[in-house]
Amino acid sequence: MSSPYTTFGLPPDGVAWAALAAAGALVPMLHERTRRALGALVPARVPLAALVVTATLLSAGYVLYYLRGGPRIIDATSYYLQARALARGDFAFPVLAPSGAFRGRFLLENTTHSLSVIFPPGYAALLALGFLARAPMATGPLLAGALVAATYALAKELSDRDDIAIVAAALSTLCAALRYHTADTMSHGLCALLLCTGAWLALRARAWDALLCGLAIGWLIATRPITGGIGVLLACALLPRGPRAWSLFAAGLIPGLSLLLLYQHAATGSYWHSTQLSYYALADGPPGCFRYGFGHGIGCLYEHGEYVRARLAHGYGLREAASVTIRRLAIHCMDIANAAPLALLVPLGAWFGRRARGVWAIFLGCLGLICAYAPFYFDASYPGGGARLFAELLPLEHVLLAVAIVRLRLLGVALPLSLVGFAVHVSFAHRALAERDGGRPLFDARELARAGVSRGLVFIDTDHGFNLGHDPGQFDAADHVIVARYQHDAHDWLLWNRLHRPASYHYVFSATAGGAAVSVLPYAPLESQRFEAEAEWPPLGIQSGWVQPDFYPCASGGRGLRLHTTGPGAGAALTLELPVGDGSPHALRIGWVRQAGPETVLRLSGPGFSRGAVIPAGSPDCQEADLGAVVLPAVRQQIRLEASQPGIFDYLDVRP
Repeated sequence: MSSPYTTFGLPPDGVAWAALAAAGALVPMLHERTRRALGALVPARVPLAALVVTATLLSAGYVLYYLRGGPRIIDATSYYLQARALARGDFAFPVLAPSGAFRGRFLLENTTHSLSVIFPPGYAALLALGFLARAPMATGPLLAGALVAATYALAKELSDRDDIAIVAAALSTLCAALRYHTADTMSHGLCALLLCTGAWLALRARAWDALLCGLAIGWLIATRPITGGIGVLLACALLPRGPRAWSLFAAGLIPGLSLLLLYQHAATGSYWHSTQLSYYALADGPPGCFRYGFGHGIGCLYEHGEYVRARLAHGYGLREAASVTIRRLAIHCMDIANAAPLALLVPLGAWFGRRARGVWAIFLGCLGLICAYAPFYFDASYPGGGARLFAELLPLEHVLLAVAIVRLRLLGVALPLSLVGFAVHVSFAHRALAERDGGRPLFDARELARAGVSRGLVFIDTDHGFNLGHDPGQFDAADHVIVARYQHDAHDWLLWNRLHRPASYHYVFSATAGGAAVSVLPYAPLESQRFEAEAEWPPLGIQSGWVQPDFYPCASGGRGLRLHTTGPGAGAALTLELPVGDGSPHALRIGWVRQAGPETVLRLSGPGFSRGAVIPAGSPDCQEADLGAVVLPAVRQQIRLEASQPGIFDYLDVRP
């Protein structure tokens, strides 16, 4: 079938066949008599250590086999860039002028011409340690081993039984969703570890455990604030009552909260402004589309346009929230143990363990997180990653599932079924992840080495590739490789010229159904005075309306920056960078794609000038308007473009 979520069949690759073979081998090993004999001979610490090592190796294998050595989705590559900047000590990393050679998806520019990745910094702070150790992709596999140990510790604390704890650890090891989330550079594996560890520390309640619990949950807040909020409620339900425990827990929250607030201040100029909300206010629309809650206008039409048009035509209400939650749960049922029927045992585990302290709190915490994400409109699920908004619940669910498996004596069935489920069903989603984008990361530094490139300026086409290749803080192309975005306009030429015309290259990634090919081609930018409008996305400011990059056949390069208005007569206005000037007069011409409707009045203004032009009414067509001559100072400056009607801003020519 077309969807990897609904595909059943023979194992699609060697890993899936190995899982099927392992399932067959486990059946006799998990027979009750065999388990008793092994239990008498092998201490509980031995299988736990084996499971920790196995999970670590499996996640490392996932990096090599499915991810092909590097981050694959845009979020993962963004965390990669963010961690690289944090490893240098930068919450916001400076870039050269023109900033349009570096700005792009999931990046936010502040008033000091520095860029920040829009995600909270908790996970990137951990990944930065991987960069400092020169092994960032080893971070996830180490998390995998720690997660197995934390799952075991929580199960043992809840049940006081080694067998339940070992089964929970085994479920964690076999969970394919966790293998992905502890391989790719995504935050959910860390969140799962922090939530599980926080619950264990709150339950154990030794001398300083409340403080350690606060540190874990505070770090969780700095990684995913909504999950962190559920973590606070869960910890409060599990911690012993008393002023000492509460005070220590509150003190432990401070470092994580401080990290989040300091990062937001560096990115937005305010401790209280969300980086993600600030980004979507500039980069997408309609205004207020990216928000937590219900109502009309929710759903961003550029980032999630196809999804919004198909599912949120009437806004985001309770019906839509129920629909997206059901879709997430359907995928999450496969994530828990690779076989959806096993997920039905999780509530049974809560019922069987109801007399143990903390079991109901953990089960209700799982339900709480599911409900907490219901007001967010996008399902955020994808092959391999599964229902990622619920991924941090997996260790808690593995504990409850282990209780049910042991109480129902299903061990000889459940663990083999988990492997079979991966082999004949879930593996197709991971295979789809491996094969996307030509089956490899969109940037590989080894390709530069093969081409003999060890210094100079490398232009790259994709957001993924830029995030993987750009090394924040590098400004000397004579000794280092500087990776910038390929705009094929004045942005390229200005950057190359300001770096004193170093050796420069174009990293070309071509993906086809049969795979991907990479070429590193010499590229000397031609002198140009044309600034393509799409290179200025996200804009520096939006005063009215909203904008998105878009394609149009007659536009320069086939692309432009589409300006939307919020209603008839409302107009659109945005702030852009104009990084050229020498104190002398320049002739300005603006390219505009006219839309059907009345005439469009354009106005471009900046330091000491304001010029207007009129695009006459007519059928959709590409037009050029002369804005006259203005004196441009030899400084980095911001300009404001206003349009009375929607249309596509194609380019700005700035000629001496």
